[in-house]
Amino acid sequence: MTGVSKLVWLAFAICWGVIRYRYGRRAKRNRQIAEQDRIYEIALLTLTFIGYAGVPIAYLATPWLSFADYAFHPALFWAGILTGAASLWLFWRSHADLGRNFSVKLVIREQHSLVTTGVYRLIRHPMYASALLWTLAQAFLLPNSIAGLAGLFGFCILYFGRVQREESLMLTTYGDAYREYMMHTRRLVPYIY
Repeated sequence: MTGVSKLVWLAFAICWGVIRYRYGRRAKRNRQIAEQDRIYEIALLTLTFIGYAGVPIAYLATPWLSFADYAFHPALFWAGILTGAASLWLFWRSHADLGRNFSVKLVIREQHSLVTTGVYRLIRHPMYASALLWTLAQAFLLPNSIAGLAGLFGFCILYFGRVQREESLMLTTYGDAYREYMMHTRRLVPYIY
């Protein structure tokens, strides 16, 4: 069953990549009018990628991390499927709701608008929430202390390295409208945080 668990993780990772690629291609067509520090963004996304994909792929493709394997538990497999599916749905929905406003990098595009509908009606950062769910799915599906928890490294780098900067950019761009939006929504978990 461990092999199946690894294949499920790989299938989810491929789906995640397809979603990001599809919306990322579309986003490049829209002209940028403001961009945050490019070098910082590249470093942040590279470190995030290492946690979410680099280490797990090294685990799947080589024996290098086998010393950190632990016993597989079917309950974790099913928890991984549920959180992975929830993560993919929220990731897709976040992109769909953002539409032309989506960008992989922290930028403001021409004709950018504040999105407060769909999943954004309940949480300000549903893509980060989907990344948190993916972090859990990775830990559940990969029975290895290093590869399974590498997603936590990726999430922390992404979340703590970017959310404050993103909210600052939104406040600068949208002012009181974004302040009002912040008063009625939470960052990651509806009604809680």
